[in-house]
Amino acid sequence: MLTSIIGFLITIVKLILILGIVATIHEFGHFLFSKMFKIGVDEFSVGFGPLIFQKKYKGTMYSLRCIPLGGYCAIEGEGEASDSDTSFSKKNPVQKILVLVAGALFNAILAFSIFVFIAFLTTSYNTKIVELDENSVLKNAGIQVGDEIYSINGERVKLWTQILNMSVANDNGSVEVEYIRDGKKNSVIVNDAIKTIGYIGVSFVVENDGNSVSNEVSMVASGNSAQEAGIKAGDKIISINGTSTNNSSDIIDIVQKNASNELDFEIQRGTEVIHKTVTPKAKANFDLGISMTQEVKTNLSLAMAYVGANFKNIVGSYVKLFQGEVSVKDMSGIVGIGEVVSKSSGVLEFFDLMAIISLAVGVANVMPFPPLDGGKIVIVLFETITRKKVSEKAEAIISYVGFGLLIGLTLIVTYNDIIRIF
Repeated sequence: MLTSIIGFLITIVKLILILGIVATIHEFGHFLFSKMFKIGVDEFSVGFGPLIFQKKYKGTMYSLRCIPLGGYCAIEGEGEASDSDTSFSKKNPVQKILVLVAGALFNAILAFSIFVFIAFLTTSYNTKIVELDENSVLKNAGIQVGDEIYSINGERVKLWTQILNMSVANDNGSVEVEYIRDGKKNSVIVNDAIKTIGYIGVSFVVENDGNSVSNEVSMVASGNSAQEAGIKAGDKIISINGTSTNNSSDIIDIVQKNASNELDFEIQRGTEVIHKTVTPKAKANFDLGISMTQEVKTNLSLAMAYVGANFKNIVGSYVKLFQGEVSVKDMSGIVGIGEVVSKSSGVLEFFDLMAIISLAVGVANVMPFPPLDGGKIVIVLFETITRKKVSEKAEAIISYVGFGLLIGLTLIVTYNDIIRIF
């Protein structure tokens, strides 16, 4: 009981630190650019709610408040009429847009800095092949151990993780692979690189040794087979169709071979053993059959590749949302973030999560919806193009409607998180 309470408190502290730092950095971006363009800032606050400390300096009130889940930068003349020369409303469109986008920019800078820091402190694996699977499709194409993968379908790759996380849309499963052998670049068409596999949408608990992964479910993704079957975090999958599953590899192997087939999961939940019928969803999986690549010391080029891959994955998730490939059910709110934070361990994993959340917050804020910064940018562009000022009343109505929709989305996402976790 005491261990659970301590674990919960640690999760709360970590969540407060992450959200507090990410939000403060965001607001500091608005503050810095406002000062740069000589726009008045009435108050810059770290935290919300009751006041702890406050001091006025050069026209700006600096505040520290009790609730450390963010902060705010009160810019003079933003969303209200002001005749002052230092008002936001008196500045030119370029300056206004730069002030509005500065929050997201600083979130991106924070994420970039953390990803570079992590890259240089962790082991890197380049794309020089050390070991191939027995049935690797690369073997059939003539690629050998010692060759270095240069690009896939024209996309440059420098890290093994880039290959593992690559998504290649191709109906016939063939890709063009460029590789380097003896200093010479070669090109070959690799067939059958995309296979249909089963997928249930779970992650598993890493053992204390850090090298093996158990059969205990760590997290369950929304909108996938595991959630639909009622599997929850903490469940141990002890067998599938009567075959014992002692670790995550046993589970993944069976699931991947049974796309769209009903499977009987025997699960240990606390002291109780229960059965769940799970039907893995079919998923196109890109697999070249590389078991291992060369371990190397991280240099600047590999660090930038690591940063680029992370930025591509996070920004790409928003693109998929607009394209309809990701639904609202797949989104996570504060409860879902809290679950991820509770599962994180170690300093690097903590900072990696901070970087991911910082970049995600930045991207979300420049989306063209009120009352987000992106929505305000749309209003500035509208006023610039039409040369007509949006009335305070119209802007207020747009903001209220947008805020209402945002609250509604937050409630839906939070509800989905709670149903998925509990």
